[in-house]
Amino acid sequence: MGARFVNALLGLWLFFSAFLWPQPLQQRVFSWTIGIMVVTAALVGAAGVKLGRYVNAILGAWLILASILRPGLDRVTFWNHLLVGAALALFALTESLHALRRRVADV
Repeated sequence: MGARFVNALLGLWLFFSAFLWPQPLQQRVFSWTIGIMVVTAALVGAAGVKLGRYVNAILGAWLILASILRPGLDRVTFWNHLLVGAALALFALTESLHALRRRVADV
């Protein structure tokens, strides 16, 4: 359940980051829209529906791809989306924070 909470926090960060520094309108709308979808999917996942986890993994991958493929994206937004997308995918694909810690300890 902790991993879903982290994904919800990442979605909130993505939503609010749209307004923290100057961005073109299209990029601002993209950020807060994806942020809302991430929070919604995290809450669905926290309720026990696995589809929420998969949606967050897809949204994380989409953030990464959109960051890489969009030319002219400012450096702050690029890194923000890249790191948030990677964290979303990581936490979406793990059962819980405990399972993630156990996996890292085994390596």
